[in-house]
Amino acid sequence: MSHTVTALYDSREEAARALQSLKTGVSLAHADIYDRSNASLQALRRLDLTPEERKACEDKLQTGDYLLLAQSRSGEGPDTIIAVLERVAAEPSGESHSRAPSEATATIPSSPSVIAEERIPVVEEELRIGTREVVRGGARVRTRVEEVPVAQEIELMSEFVRVASRAASRPVSEQELEGGGLLRDRVIEITQVKEEAVVSKEVFVREEVVVSKTTERRVEQIHETVRRTVVETEDLGDEVAGGRGQP
Repeated sequence: MSHTVTALYDSREEAARALQSLKTGVSLAHADIYDRSNASLQALRRLDLTPEERKACEDKLQTGDYLLLAQSRSGEGPDTIIAVLERVAAEPSGESHSRAPSEATATIPSSPSVIAEERIPVVEEELRIGTREVVRGGARVRTRVEEVPVAQEIELMSEFVRVASRAASRPVSEQELEGGGLLRDRVIEITQVKEEAVVSKEVFVREEVVVSKTTERRVEQIHETVRRTVVETEDLGDEVAGGRGQP
């Protein structure tokens, strides 16, 4: 945690002398001089201060000309800064217009003021629950082709040529002789035909296997713990540890 210490001065020279002493003797996170000019006030507003701290600084500038603001590094206390500023205020400045610390109580506090103590963040965890897809089983459908013997009867036709002679005795007319070419060489062919089985295959859909899936929603109760900061305060009464005496 860092601490912010402020002190008021009548002149910029006195404020600059205190600032130089701080920069040479103390490890600081930030230190600078501010006045009531618009540019200086804008720079003051850009500092990492709480609204209460910023208002306190602006109120101090209403009663003094120059405000020295110093911020300690995180984890370091303000005691070293306060000790340096008190030592500078007690030393004579050597300039005619500077006033001794005892005479400047209207604008220079008897000791620098700490306007920001330790900041204790109060944090709390929030439970955030999301979803992710996880493959849990399923179904696999595999097809294969198998051969099944099939027997089926078919009737086939076959022709057979038979040559036979038989006795005959009848006269042949001239017209039949010439028209039929009975006295000429002839070739007579008679074919015989038989049927053979011709096998072809046609595919039919006999059944369909449908693969599908459905989605259902369910509510599941999630039990978890979250952490948060609990701030407990204790009244110490009039007990003061390590107090600094005032003249």
